[in-house]
Amino acid sequence: MDFPVIVTAIFGAFVVFGGVMGYVKAQSKASLIAGSITGGLLLISAFLIAKGITAGAILGIVVSLLLIGQFGPSLRKKLKVMPNLLVVVLGLITVGTLVFSLLK
Repeated sequence: MDFPVIVTAIFGAFVVFGGVMGYVKAQSKASLIAGSITGGLLLISAFLIAKGITAGAILGIVVSLLLIGQFGPSLRKKLKVMPNLLVVVLGLITVGTLVFSLLK
């Protein structure tokens, strides 16, 4: 299996898991919905990348950048490892991997 597929799928699974944990810990329906949608889109992205469809990489980049944009500012205000730092770091790794795969 291709490295960009693995990276994107791991990030997608992590985001879905984070949304579920946000719901379990804080009863946050918004976390559950947002985590399910964005994580699901990342998993779809991984599937499309595995099929060789370029739109999958673009989708993964866009969703990752949106997540970085959401969690980045709160990371600057308050250094919380979970979920802020992990989402930003995994998002940056995913974006870098996908951009590199597109340029290859």
